[in-house]
Amino acid sequence: MAVSAFVSVPAAAAQGQQTAEGAQQFLATLAKKVVTQVHFVDAAGRTNYVTGKYTGEVKTIKGGAFGKPKESTQALPERFIDKQVADVRAATLDAVDAEGHPNACATRITQVVAPNYNDYKSDAGNDTRTISFTLTYTDEKWTYEPLTKFMSPAQVIDWSDANINRSAEGSITVMSKGQAFPKIYLTYVPGDPDLADRIEYAMKFLKMSCDDSANTGF
Repeated sequence: MAVSAFVSVPAAAAQGQQTAEGAQQFLATLAKKVVTQVHFVDAAGRTNYVTGKYTGEVKTIKGGAFGKPKESTQALPERFIDKQVADVRAATLDAVDAEGHPNACATRITQVVAPNYNDYKSDAGNDTRTISFTLTYTDEKWTYEPLTKFMSPAQVIDWSDANINRSAEGSITVMSKGQAFPKIYLTYVPGDPDLADRIEYAMKFLKMSCDDSANTGF
């Protein structure tokens, strides 16, 4: 783990040579250890937007004191559904460009994860107010696109054209234009001021190293 180069900003020079490759490795390693958030913003301003389908069925069983109970099943009308997934996190980051070539100035968000955002609900009712009975079972499903929709095409942060911000709460965010999205936000929430300093420094080092005008010395 190449984190020694980012112990702190003042002490960085004493720890060894800093490189964009080292900064990439540091950020990729930290993404597996601290809370991250990823926001893919589309042209309509929707964040982590997914679509899906609602389906369901109602099963009814009717009977009484005499005769065999009768059972019937009715499908509920399918309908289009959509939502914005709130908690998407970076699981794997790689220093490669959109074509998969190694590139110290690009970070591909290779894999993201989120808590299950599909939904399922099942209800049962029993009407026994008379000598007859009616049992009703209702099953409903809300099924959405998988998170892989955000991975195809590959979404890559371009450090030569990235914006970096740190919030008052200590989270650090890099924003870049994506391949399929006008904006991609990758946020680290380290929960520790010293670690936040190191993450911010690594990001700013990458931006500086990848700036086309950096070789001018300004």
